[in-house]
Amino acid sequence: MSPTSSSDADRRAELARNLGAVRARVAAACSAAGRDAAELTLIAVTKTRPAADAVALADLGLTDFGENRDQEAAPKAAAVAETTSIAVTWHFIGQLQTNKASSVVRYASVVHSVDRVRLVRALGAAARGAAAAGAAPRGRAR
Repeated sequence: MSPTSSSDADRRAELARNLGAVRARVAAACSAAGRDAAELTLIAVTKTRPAADAVALADLGLTDFGENRDQEAAPKAAAVAETTSIAVTWHFIGQLQTNKASSVVRYASVVHSVDRVRLVRALGAAARGAAAAGAAPRGRAR
């Protein structure tokens, strides 16, 4: 086994442990609140983490990922799409500049930070354009 393979396996094991711990904490919080954990969507924020982490998490069953910087998110979403056939959903979670709308709609299925009408219009126009060009996100429909 090469050092890279061992390192990859170690990282996957670390991600699996951490994901299990987070899911257990979410389940406990839901139980305490009288909620069903299945009602929630766990989003892994992958800021500053490599695309390989998102691929490993998708392999572990987590398919929602959040990013807050388009210049990091766009290539990462593309790399994940090229690496796995698992449908993942990208969430844009940071402040979004109107001029980045056309880029974000190509990979993000959800934008959590819409804070002005001008941005709504820009996202709508960009989404229509991306759909017409066949460049809509390939994640699950919401």
